Amino acid sequence: MEAVSLTSFNSIYFTSDVPDVIVSVPSGAVKSRVVMSCDGNDFFDEVLWPINGAITFQDLGQLMEPLAQASLRVSLAIRAQALDANDGSVGSPVSSTSTILFSRADVGISAAEFYTNNYLSILQGDKVTAHGRLEYLWYYGQDEATVSAIYDDGTSRSFTALRSGGTSVYSQLDVSPDYYEVEGKQLVAYTVTAGSRVQRFVMDLNQPDCAPILEFYNSFGVWELIYCTGTHKVSPDYKRSSARIGGKLRNYKIEETRTFKADTGILTTAMANWADDLFRSDKVYVVNVVNGQITSRDGGKEIVLSDSKSERTNDDDDMPRFTFSYQYAQRIHNVVQMNRVGRIFDNTFDHTFN
Repeated sequence: MEAVSLTSFNSIYFTSDVPDVIVSVPSGAVKSRVVMSCDGNDFFDEVLWPINGAITFQDLGQLMEPLAQASLRVSLAIRAQALDANDGSVGSPVSSTSTILFSRADVGISAAEFYTNNYLSILQGDKVTAHGRLEYLWYYGQDEATVSAIYDDGTSRSFTALRSGGTSVYSQLDVSPDYYEVEGKQLVAYTVTAGSRVQRFVMDLNQPDCAPILEFYNSFGVWELIYCTGTHKVSPDYKRSSARIGGKLRNYKIEETRTFKADTGILTTAMANWADDLFRSDKVYVVNVVNGQITSRDGGKEIVLSDSKSERTNDDDDMPRFTFSYQYAQRIHNVVQMNRVGRIFDNTFDHTFN
């Protein structure tokens, strides 16, 4: 007896590129039971009626996105059994399993090709960095990573990249430039290689002050840092509710909203395209500098971007720089920086701003 059939669904997909799945119901059957499971746990179990002999599942990637976001990679299994009008089985059940990777980007190539040859970032080009900054790279797999550093005297030196985190699914590298500095030489650039993945960092020898420093959740579900070198300002706003109490006018409620305005500074074309990932991120933290050391997001404050402008043109003399506004996510905006007494902004400010 003819069995129900499934379209091919046994590859690796990003959540942004999961294809439609069609369940074809054979003659003699009027419906099909379809069960979906994520990492062995059923989350969908329904009896469905076909249209013109087929049941089509669309936007499965959007359905899987919250599930894949937690661990970056999940297994999606789909099982189908054709049924007759009396719920009797028609033919044998069929099933298909795929690996789903978290992504909110359309990369234009297969997921397997992308993650084999790229780090988990939309940055496609050199990244500008400077002394004292934190830099992270993430990638699927456990490939050993090496660093080739170049110095101002033309010499080079090789290092083993520091694996600072990750799971059995992915690896995190701490590739901060301070690891590759050598006494008596000036680091000019360095390249991080893991398998066929390559990322080059170019040193900004001017070492500009950065404010703010933001850590954001990127399109592949991992954390990246952006260092803004332009003007940073704060505009507190106070909403006062008043009434006459005891015959005197009093403010009985004062709501403070601190809106920060930031400027990324001049960006390269590659970094301008990458900086857009900050504006589409749903999790952003201000990263603080404490005793000269940059803290992780755990030591910072979560913020919400309220406005952004990221225009750029194809003019030869175009120098992209983006501006944006943000507020603290928490209700109380009267944030006291105990470890930076007298500072008017947040911990990202250098002493030159006082």
